[in-house]
Amino acid sequence: MCSFDRISKAFYSLQVNFTKNILLLLGINLLIKPIYILGIDAKVQDMIGDESYGVYFALYNFSFLFQIVLDLGIHNYNSKHVSQNNATVAGHFAHVLGLKIVLTVLYFIILIACGWLLGYSIDYLKLLWPIGLVMTLLTFYQYIRSHFSALASYSVESWLSALDKLLMIFFIGYYLYGLKEISIEIFLWGQVFAILTATVIAMILLNRQFTLSVRFSLNAFKNILGKSLPFALVIVLMTMYTRMDGVMLERLLQDEGAEAGRYARGFRLMDAANILGYLFAVLLIPMYARQLKEKIDVSALVRNATGILLSMATLISALCWWYADDIMHLVYSDIDSGHIEIFRLLMVCFWAMSLSYVFGSLISASGELKQLNKLLVLGIIVNWSLNIYLIPKMQAQGAVIATLVTQYLVFIGQILIAHKQFSLTLGTAFISKLVFFLLLTLLIIYSVYNFLSLHWMIESVIAVCLSLFVSFLLGFLRLNPANQNKGLKKHPY
Repeated sequence: MCSFDRISKAFYSLQVNFTKNILLLLGINLLIKPIYILGIDAKVQDMIGDESYGVYFALYNFSFLFQIVLDLGIHNYNSKHVSQNNATVAGHFAHVLGLKIVLTVLYFIILIACGWLLGYSIDYLKLLWPIGLVMTLLTFYQYIRSHFSALASYSVESWLSALDKLLMIFFIGYYLYGLKEISIEIFLWGQVFAILTATVIAMILLNRQFTLSVRFSLNAFKNILGKSLPFALVIVLMTMYTRMDGVMLERLLQDEGAEAGRYARGFRLMDAANILGYLFAVLLIPMYARQLKEKIDVSALVRNATGILLSMATLISALCWWYADDIMHLVYSDIDSGHIEIFRLLMVCFWAMSLSYVFGSLISASGELKQLNKLLVLGIIVNWSLNIYLIPKMQAQGAVIATLVTQYLVFIGQILIAHKQFSLTLGTAFISKLVFFLLLTLLIIYSVYNFLSLHWMIESVIAVCLSLFVSFLLGFLRLNPANQNKGLKKHPY
């Protein structure tokens, strides 16, 4: 058998594994993360109120703006590098870990200094540093986890993807449901303890793959940063238009965080749903990187990922649109029509955000990021301009409209860039199937919502079953994506 035939079979198997492992990832996270979102995070906001939680939400987003200092593109670069250079992973890990320790010190200096310059009070600054600690531990945890998918240990990555949230359920849940008391401080330190525990477990498991160590080398640091900084710019730009809404609401309105808290209720659920796209990216970046290294046409993998993700994102967005009232009242105790409208529009944003991971991951895996960065700069200009104009007039709803416009602009732009850079051949028949599924799913959920008079959860289950059956018939959710892998060939990228 010729070399390319062996490669073709290997990557066909890789794509079948992608389907199986993304379903495993989703299954585990759909069991654990909704419990955390509904039973822990939302319960905390209900108990402490919109204003107090709004302050936390604004500070969390503020600290997120500086997360790039902790990462500098290392996470995405690491997924690409390790998947293509398994033999040198131990030495690479040691130098990256040393670099991340140095960056952690720098992050806290910048975070506290910028908070002080922005005029945050002492009470705010007292919250800012433990929030920064949560952010630091999350970044370390994500970095450790990135090795498992890059080394094709997908089942381990699947379980680790939800371990931190599972531990938070136990730690914070003890105060919420056992002692029946909670504060932002307890909530924060519960997160710190849970993520730290999960990180230690992940490091023990990774140590079985290769010996862990830490090294400090200025030359190695320069080499890593030289290769990771292009990825860092992408993260900076994305953060500047996805996390500024909460900060701007708190700063522009001067209402003690009330509107930021209203926005946070819907944003929490959208952010939770968006883990769907993130999990795809975790698996897709190393898979794309391997195919690009072997110069194999990535169109088949793009079709496979798009079919699965569009099926799930469409179903989630549509259900949240029609059953927004029921969902919000299930999660929160004090809800009005404004909360519901914000949530509906944010879940329309979610559809574009989740699907953009398919094309954004491909561009990131290639390392050719110039056009993507230009697109993200445009996204920032549009988002900030709309926020500055709309927030004083429409409060939280203005921030939602800014997010909606920005997300669809960036999503469409990523499709165009990916098509141009990789000459993607998705095919008219495949695109027609996507459109057909989208329209039919909307019709199914609309019909179930309007013509059945059952409990909303029963109606939702019926709509989910019908839509997933349609997706299966169209070939999107099959474990053996044969039709999507026709034409696997060498490609001159």
